[in-house]
Amino acid sequence: MSLPVITFLSLLFIAVSQGVNFSSKAALWNPMGAIADLVYMGLFAAGIKIPGYLEQGKQEVAYICKNDNFNKVKEIFFGLLIGFAGYFVTIIVLSKLPVDNGWISLIYLWIASVFFFLVFKRLGEIKIEKKQIISSNDIVLRGLFGGAVVAGVVILADSTGYIWGGLFSSFPGTITPVLVLLHLKNGKEMSHSIIKSSPIGLSATGLYSCMVWLLYPLYGIFVGTAASYLAVIGFLFIIKRTLDF
Repeated sequence: MSLPVITFLSLLFIAVSQGVNFSSKAALWNPMGAIADLVYMGLFAAGIKIPGYLEQGKQEVAYICKNDNFNKVKEIFFGLLIGFAGYFVTIIVLSKLPVDNGWISLIYLWIASVFFFLVFKRLGEIKIEKKQIISSNDIVLRGLFGGAVVAGVVILADSTGYIWGGLFSSFPGTITPVLVLLHLKNGKEMSHSIIKSSPIGLSATGLYSCMVWLLYPLYGIFVGTAASYLAVIGFLFIIKRTLDF
């Protein structure tokens, strides 16, 4: 969910539109935007609990409506409202920081990822006993949402510069529809299960953008993209082996 899909497409089309040097400068800010993604998911996890708190004292009603679709919609509404509010505030704050080196930007993200990984470990989780086939409607919704985000990021970069383009190149365009759809089908416990592992994926996204920052000016779009994805694959392999131990 947190792999560099939106980031890959955003930085790629920014490079096509404005050149590899411009895209390299935008990639410098992508890990900072990924920190805002972590804040977004943490606040989403907190926001979906608000309806339950509001219904305290109405335990009987809350119990009857526990698995009701309307209750899930309310949880999602508060999760998105609180999550995106925190996301945009964080983006504005991070845009003020002096960032001129991709490695420093990546270190900021990795420190934040370790912190949120430890925080998210407290979230509950469930396991799906019966696997489900993803419907075509879900795939179309995720594709349309992601495509709209990429188009918006490219337009933003063209009109406002590489800093804002880079910050929003990690916009949670893949994360959001996944959280919404899984929450509707399985409830907030499934959202928690997904959020728990997101810091690892976003760490890989930050590494990808750092490689783009480093390699695009040297080797161009195609070689730079391929080498960046290989770095991500190697990174995730090492992380997986480490966690297995």
